[in-house]
Amino acid sequence: MDIRGAGNLLGGEQSGFISDIGFETYHRILDEALIELRDTEYKELFADTAKEEEDRDLKKFITDCNIETDMEVLLPNFYIANVSERIRLYRELDNAKEESGLQLFEQQLNDRFGEMPSETIDLLNIVRLRWLANRIGLVKLILKNRKMVCFFNDNQESAYYQSEAFSQVLNYIQFGNKKGEMREVRNKLSLIFEKVPNIQKAIELLENVLSV
Repeated sequence: MDIRGAGNLLGGEQSGFISDIGFETYHRILDEALIELRDTEYKELFADTAKEEEDRDLKKFITDCNIETDMEVLLPNFYIANVSERIRLYRELDNAKEESGLQLFEQQLNDRFGEMPSETIDLLNIVRLRWLANRIGLVKLILKNRKMVCFFNDNQESAYYQSEAFSQVLNYIQFGNKKGEMREVRNKLSLIFEKVPNIQKAIELLENVLSV
């Protein structure tokens, strides 16, 4: 995102874009752009306070984890036929921030549309998986072919690597059950798990990382 000033960010020319993607998504994109600027062009300006802030709030340097999977995770049209309603529900689900909200969302789906199909159960579990990935500080997670690859920040100078979140990962590698393997390829650090047959198993593995 090219930031040219508040007039462009908040002016009329942006209103259509915000309407298309939703305010929450727009706000997240803006946050990511600001974080990138802080870690690059304005790094020295925040050098004295970055470590303290980032230890206190992981979201200072990781806003959301991008998840890719070959599993079907969706609100299928045979379950919710109306396209506009599905889009609205996707946005509502994206705005869920805690387990109680997710359980309420699930209850409302069951009440309105009947028992959830497996694809929708997996969709809700993907949200739970993303929450765990965010707590760990992952920037990307790929769950395909019964394998889960968790990617960390590419910037090796990021304060993330001095954070409590990354210390938790190191503790898991050192003292955990050895189900995950840390690898570094082309300066990109990842945590890899084999034999991950479903999203529930992926959730279990990330919970283990956080519980050591």
